[in-house]
Amino acid sequence: MPVNKIEVIKQAKHPLDVLEDIYRYAKEGWEAIPEDDWDRMKWYGVFFRRTTPGYFMMRLRIPNGMLTSKQLDAVADIVITYGRDQADLTTRENIQLRWITIENVPDIFERLKAVGLTSQQSGMDNMRNVVGCPIAGLDPNEFIDASPLAQALQYSFVGLRELSNLPRKFNVSVTGCRDDCASAQAHDLSFVPATYHAAHGPVSGFNVLIGGALGGKDPKLAEPLDAFVRPEEVVALNRSVLEVYRDHGPRDARNKARLKYLLEMWGMDRLREAVEERFGRPLPRAGEAMTKRYGGDHIGIHPQAQRGLSYVGLLVPVGRLSGTQLKELACLSDVYGKGEIRLTTQQNVIIPHVPREKMTALLQEPLLKEFSPFPSPVMRGLVCCTGDDYCHFALIETKGETLKMAKALEEKNVIKDSIRIHVSGCPNACGQHHIADISLLAMKIKIDGEIVGAAEVGVGGRLGPEARLAEQVSNAVPLTELPDYLAELAKDLNKEPMS
Repeated sequence: MPVNKIEVIKQAKHPLDVLEDIYRYAKEGWEAIPEDDWDRMKWYGVFFRRTTPGYFMMRLRIPNGMLTSKQLDAVADIVITYGRDQADLTTRENIQLRWITIENVPDIFERLKAVGLTSQQSGMDNMRNVVGCPIAGLDPNEFIDASPLAQALQYSFVGLRELSNLPRKFNVSVTGCRDDCASAQAHDLSFVPATYHAAHGPVSGFNVLIGGALGGKDPKLAEPLDAFVRPEEVVALNRSVLEVYRDHGPRDARNKARLKYLLEMWGMDRLREAVEERFGRPLPRAGEAMTKRYGGDHIGIHPQAQRGLSYVGLLVPVGRLSGTQLKELACLSDVYGKGEIRLTTQQNVIIPHVPREKMTALLQEPLLKEFSPFPSPVMRGLVCCTGDDYCHFALIETKGETLKMAKALEEKNVIKDSIRIHVSGCPNACGQHHIADISLLAMKIKIDGEIVGAAEVGVGGRLGPEARLAEQVSNAVPLTELPDYLAELAKDLNKEPMS
């Protein structure tokens, strides 16, 4: 018998059945929405925001962070028309819309559908946006272009009733690049490039990592399942893992319901056996890993595999931008590229397919003064969660405070090489602070009787064969003192560059 509130809500009415109600609430107004349906509506990407009563956040699904200019232009129009000209890029290569009223949700659904986008199942107990290498298909050193698989994974899940009631959220990445720019160890399930040496010769495909999740009190990096799959088997294996998690994952307590807890209870051998049973046959052992580096932000100008073309990675400060800027990005991708935009896990954007003869003119565009391809080392490494202006879990206003901190650090001129500084407003770790060179976790402390914002500081987070979570070095640094503290910390890190 379920004991947590969300399981009770799901048993009372399947969340996918709330769609009719959403259209009814659009006529009746937000105050007509019962609290249970606040949660069910998240199955359609509509999130009631307690910090802004009467307004909603909407989160899209953008597999592999790949958009056409037509799609981005449509999103920009929604943001300008309904969202007070403000949106956020996420660490899952996605876009979140702000200030949406329930009255406008049906029209937004229609606008998204018209350009092949959806917000369905982008929240709560579903497989979330599938991330991958943002330069898939462009990278001259790519092992496999896995972006079609990200699309296939989405198509295999969205709208499928039997997979839409998981114990908690489920994060997936699939990448064929050699740089692990999708941070494979941070997800519940990841497919990473590998070569399997079969009797008849080498086979290209993916090794499998499982059980990662950075949020909560028990952050954990994904572990090898010790399994290899061919590209055409990725969707089937993903479904097998989803079914095992759906049927056996813990549901009693929300904070103990992620796949990592099932792995903890069962152990890897039993989990693998259960997955193989659903998959229908034993899985080959892991192949030779093709990942050679860990990290990479794709900021700057880089040659593509396609002769004469380059992609341009632009830094979006702390991932916040306007609909007007989104519209300009769409326009620039048409004028200088081939009408395509890529989003990254560092909350930045890429304009691909730029011919060398157009590069100078692109670099002179006014928008590139705001979204620079040549940012300072401080700005280049920043990743930041939403903050308390929109998220009721966050303890501080992360976006503005992070920008103030970055400006102060730039003025001190002590960070010469890019250091990854990740900021999370709460332990849910949406800023992925655990895997940063410098991790900042927001908190509140009392100084002289006054409650002020502060940060727990950690160092040394990294991915790869020697992966580790950031180690705490200070419990509570007031935000006003943070730039000076980080400047001293950065001097030590610059002496021994982080990997």
